[in-house]
Amino acid sequence: MLICPFCEFDNTNSQRSCKRCGQPLQRWRVIDIPQAGAAAIAPSDLDLDGYLDCDRRYRLMAPSDSRASFGTNPLVVIDCQPEADSPLQALQVDWLETPTLNPAEHPLAIPVPPEAYPYLALQADYFPSVPELHHAWQTPHRTLLLIEDRSTWLSLSAGWAVIDDPLQHLQWLFETTLLWAALEPWQGQATLMTPQRLALNENNLLCLTQVDQMPNRSALPLTALGQMWQSMLDSGPCCLPPQVQSLISNLAEGLVDDLDQVQTALGEAAQAYSPPVEVSPPSRPEPDEATTVSNLEPDIELSAAGFDPDIDAIFDTQELSDADEGSGLIETPTMVLPMKLAHLDDAGQSHVGQQRHHNEDWFFTQTQLQKVSGPQGTILRSKGLYILCDGMGGHASGEVASQLAVRTLRDYLTQHWSSDRLPDQSTLAQAVITANQTIFDINQANATSGVGRMGTTLIMVLLHNLDIAVVHVGDSRLYSYNKRLGLRQLTLDHEVGQREINRGVEPAIAYARPDAYQLTQALGPRGKEDLVPGIAYHELTEDTLLILCSDGLSDNDLLERHVDTHVASLLSSRTNLESGATQLIDLANEKNGHDNITTILVRLKLQPDMLSMTN
Repeated sequence: MLICPFCEFDNTNSQRSCKRCGQPLQRWRVIDIPQAGAAAIAPSDLDLDGYLDCDRRYRLMAPSDSRASFGTNPLVVIDCQPEADSPLQALQVDWLETPTLNPAEHPLAIPVPPEAYPYLALQADYFPSVPELHHAWQTPHRTLLLIEDRSTWLSLSAGWAVIDDPLQHLQWLFETTLLWAALEPWQGQATLMTPQRLALNENNLLCLTQVDQMPNRSALPLTALGQMWQSMLDSGPCCLPPQVQSLISNLAEGLVDDLDQVQTALGEAAQAYSPPVEVSPPSRPEPDEATTVSNLEPDIELSAAGFDPDIDAIFDTQELSDADEGSGLIETPTMVLPMKLAHLDDAGQSHVGQQRHHNEDWFFTQTQLQKVSGPQGTILRSKGLYILCDGMGGHASGEVASQLAVRTLRDYLTQHWSSDRLPDQSTLAQAVITANQTIFDINQANATSGVGRMGTTLIMVLLHNLDIAVVHVGDSRLYSYNKRLGLRQLTLDHEVGQREINRGVEPAIAYARPDAYQLTQALGPRGKEDLVPGIAYHELTEDTLLILCSDGLSDNDLLERHVDTHVASLLSSRTNLESGATQLIDLANEKNGHDNITTILVRLKLQPDMLSMTN
C-alpha cells in the first residue's frame, strides 16, 4: 500500500493522488551510488520516519511497496512537498537555455554531483528518451539522484519479442544510435549495454530508465553496440531483413566503425517499407498589406506589383551571419533526419487586463490525435485548429465581433476541412471572407459608421501532422520558438507603420507617425473587396512551440524581452503549458496590462521517422 504523507491514508500503489485528501502522490526513483567501500542504503541511513533527506521532503516507500522493475526492486520515495519546485530548477532552466553550458564553471552546477550532469545536459534534446532528474545531492558515503520512476514501463527486450514489425525494430536500432552519440560526451554509453536500462514509452519511443556512467574511461568502441544488437537478435526470432542482420554481424566483429554509415544503412533498409510520399502544399510568402479599419486605404498595389517579402517564417531556413555577403535568408537543411510527431499538447487562456472593463478577446482550440499502428510502424496523426480574435468597436461590440468570427471560422472549416491534408489557399481565403461578411452584414444592418463599426483581428493556425497553415488579419500575432532559431515572429502586423516600412520607409520614420499603430486590416468594417488576409504554409522540422497572442501580450516587444525567462522553458515536455500560459498572462498584466490579454500555446515534440529515411 501507498501511505499518503499528508493524511496517512493507505492508497493502492497505482494511485496518483490520495483518495482521502486529494493530495498528489508524486514518486521519484532513487539512484543510490555508494562510494568505494560503502554499502547500499540501509535503515540507518534514514531518520525514524523513513525520510531520505534532512529536510524531510522525501520519504522512502517500503521495498514491498515498490513494484518490480525488470526483476529488481527499485527504491522509490514519495515527495511530501509535491507543489514545491525541483531544487535543481534554476540550473535546469539555465541548461535548457544554454545547451553548451560548462558545469565546471557554472555556479549552480559546481555543487551538483557529476552523475547528474547527463540528465541536465540531455534534457532539451532527448527528453523523454532520458528520464527527468528531480534532485541530486551527496552525503559523506554516497551520491543520491531522484529521477522519474519508469519501473513499470515495457522493457525493450519484451517489446522486441512482442512487436513483430521489422520497421519498428529498425526504428529502435536507429534510436539506439542517436542515444549512443548523445551519451558519448558524458561517458554514459555503458547504459545501452544493460537491457534493464532500455524501455519503451506509450508511443514505442526507445527510452532510458537511468544513465550509467564510466568516469575517466575512454568511449566504448562501436563494436560494443554491435554486440548488444547481436544479443538482441540471438534472443529470439528475428524479423529484420538480411542486409541489416549482416550489418549487425559486421558491426559486432569490428568490420564497420562509422556510425554515420550504420545510420545510412538502417535508413536504406527502412525505405523498403516506405509508402509513397505525399507532397505538402507549397509554402507561400505571406501577403503583407490590406485595408484599414480607421484609416481605410487599400494597399492592393503592393500585391499587384509583386511585393513578395520573405518574413523569415519558414522553419527550415537560417539567417545569414554578419560575415556573409548580401542579406536575407538562405535555405539550409534543419535536420539530418526526417521527423515525425511524437507528442502534441496545447493550452489557451484569456484575461481582461488591468484597465479594461470587459474582455473583447475570444479564442478556440481543437486538437485531434490518432495513434495508428500497422505493418509499416506506429505513427501519431494530428489535426488541430487554433483561432484567436481581438475584437474592437467599443462596449460589447468588439466581443460580439470576435465571437462571431471564431464561430463562423470554426463552422466553415468543420464543413470544408475533412480531408487528410491542410485546406488550400482558396478555401482558407473563403473562410476569412465568410467571417468578414458575417460581421460586415451586421454593421450594415445597424447602419454604423467609423469607429462605431465593430470588427476584430484574427490569428488562426491549422495543423496537420507537421504541416501548418497560418491565417492572420490585423495585429494579433503568431510566434514560434525552437532551440535552433529561438523566438521568431511569423506574421507581420497589418498596421500603418508596417505598411510604410514595406513601402521602403525607414522604421524610425514609419513609426514616428501618429497613426503608426492604426490597423490597415480587420474583419468586419469593410467588404470582401478590401480584404487581403495573410496566408502561409510551413513545415515543422524540429521541436517547436507556437504562440498565438493578442496585442495585449505582444505589445512593447514583451515576448522578445522575456524569451529566456518565460518562453524557452515551455519547449520542454516537462513544463506544464497551462501554467506557462498563466505566467505569460501575469507577465503581460505586470508589464503591459492596458489591453485584454489572450494566448494559445501549442507544443509539438518530434522524433526521427524511419519511414521517411532517404538515401
